[in-house]
Amino acid sequence: MKKIIGKIISMQCILILITSCNLKGNASDNKNKSCDTLITETFDSFSNKFYSDSIFQISRIIFPLQGYHNVEVEVSESNPIGDSIIENWNKQNWKMLKTSFKNNSDTSITDCYGHVYIRKILKTATTFIDSIYIEDSDCSSSIKFVLMNNKWFLKYYSLHY
Repeated sequence: MKKIIGKIISMQCILILITSCNLKGNASDNKNKSCDTLITETFDSFSNKFYSDSIFQISRIIFPLQGYHNVEVEVSESNPIGDSIIENWNKQNWKMLKTSFKNNSDTSITDCYGHVYIRKILKTATTFIDSIYIEDSDCSSSIKFVLMNNKWFLKYYSLHY
């Protein structure tokens, strides 16, 4: 009889240990999940830091970055007028973006030095696209940010002038 009572007590102790370990594991897992979903970076706070902190900016770019930019080429025999070439972005040729337009209207038109700049913004919960171009020219800029794992990242940037 003492052996049976000892086995029952041992089994209850083991059952309590196993149950309490699972509860602690589930509780911390749920706590981590709820914290992750509660802390979503706002685009405005991200944007302010992105345009002012070069180290933060590089950390929030998905390289190789989709998009392209003009690279000025010096005048040479093979390029007598110094035309520019188009090149994709990478960490080596990246230049920090320092300008953030604070006017977040969906469409804006600005006349500056005789040029008409047209701006279009597309915002969703997980995407921010900002496009600017000069009317009747090849000058344009387009930038796309995406929300991934509750943090904003630059996914696309094109600059053509």
